[in-house]
Amino acid sequence: MAATYQLRLRSATGTLLAILAGEADGGFLSLTYTKAVNAAGLLVFELNADSAAAALLVHRGILEVWRADAEAGIDWYRDFTGLILRRSWTVSDVGRVTVYCPGLLWLLGTRHVLWPAGTANRSEFTSAKAETIAKTLVSYNVGASATTGNGRSRNGAITGLTVQADAAGGNTLDLYCAWDNLLEALQGLAAVGGGDFDLVQTGNAAFDYRWYAGQLGTDRTATVIFALERGNMAEAEYDDDRQGETNVVAVLGQGEGASRAVVIRTAGDADVETTADARNEATTAALNAVGDRRLAEGARRQTFEFDAMQTPACVYGLHFFLGDLVTARLGTVIEVTRKIVAVNVTLEENGREVIEPEFGAP
Repeated sequence: MAATYQLRLRSATGTLLAILAGEADGGFLSLTYTKAVNAAGLLVFELNADSAAAALLVHRGILEVWRADAEAGIDWYRDFTGLILRRSWTVSDVGRVTVYCPGLLWLLGTRHVLWPAGTANRSEFTSAKAETIAKTLVSYNVGASATTGNGRSRNGAITGLTVQADAAGGNTLDLYCAWDNLLEALQGLAAVGGGDFDLVQTGNAAFDYRWYAGQLGTDRTATVIFALERGNMAEAEYDDDRQGETNVVAVLGQGEGASRAVVIRTAGDADVETTADARNEATTAALNAVGDRRLAEGARRQTFEFDAMQTPACVYGLHFFLGDLVTARLGTVIEVTRKIVAVNVTLEENGREVIEPEFGAP
């Protein structure tokens, strides 16, 4: 593969200040970044400390990574956006500045759910869809509705941050999150909510919060298959552990003796029972949520570790993307669905691109 990269440096308000290419063009000296599902990720790059661009680095300036691969037919596209939060200068033979830029979801981590406990549809949600909960939390803690006039403890709106219209998707849940960190609350919600989320750059300094039903990416299990015989898999190791599996949970709610509320949640075919104490939960939806979390804790553990290799038929940015569901195959017996939960990109000093996707359970 012959990918090329640009760094587009903007001010905190979105004004384009510089476009940087590789070292030969007087631009960046090194480049690496990680994209992750439901997490901020991180961009790290180096500049010559005496370069014109080094003088343009400002707190919360916007850095965009643009990528193209003419050989694979991939035109320029924005693959990552981060915010300048750390700059580190070192001097030996040559002065260098290393710049650290967490991804846009970092913005959600700057806010907490500053609503008193028990505030309906602000810090307490009952039998609500996960997408609705998530978008309400964002709207009233970092979006335009995050004002003291609406009841929040502090004005928290971030200029340029909008929220996609609610489609009421995902699982029906109860959530109690007063004073919790917003990003952490959203991550916990997504773990059981039946979807992923992201902040999507819609303008130079404009970002839209979005919910993705099922998963961030696309189901490509029929077209993207990692296997040794295809040349896109190396160093494979598969482990299927069902020793500690439990798939039947008796959720024990409020009451005593024969009057105690009990909900049964099941998944899979292990036929192994366990219990979960949920005496503090008052609704069926909340009991179900406790049971589903316990099911996840006791689920069958399948690990399939391998190095993913790019081939002409398996190219990052063309055939697979962050959040996609893909197939991993070993021999003729083992075939499992895996989700691309992170992508690590490194541009080495010789210009060689290294793409390392990370895989999790679907």
